[in-house]
Amino acid sequence: MLLLKPNPSSGVPIYLQLMEQLKHAIETGALRPGEQLPGIRPLAEELVMNPNTVAKAYRELEHEGVIELRQGAGAFVSDKAPAKKDADKLRAAQTTIAAAIEKLRARGVTDEEIRRLVEAELSGIYKSGGRGE
Repeated sequence: MLLLKPNPSSGVPIYLQLMEQLKHAIETGALRPGEQLPGIRPLAEELVMNPNTVAKAYRELEHEGVIELRQGAGAFVSDKAPAKKDADKLRAAQTTIAAAIEKLRARGVTDEEIRRLVEAELSGIYKSGGRGE
């Protein structure tokens, strides 16, 4: 089962969060080319959100070539999606992030504070003309 967990209080639109989480699932191999995604309505019900939000994320992902929407059949991971090519890089990054989170928690920093710090740091990088990937 695909684990998607948008954060309504993050300040990032929910449809963008869904898009990023689905892209991540594809990049790490959790979703493979040709695999069917959950239907719009069932996913919206599971995530307790408006089906239009899921539909918008799916449309944008289709526009980017990440997924294919097939009339009457559903949404599928595109054969052109960047499946697993960045998996090693992401695994290494995940290890780095996990170690940093562990250190911050040991210092008494809460998960919500860590989330805000990461988001603030990313915003600072974007504003200063950094890599922003």
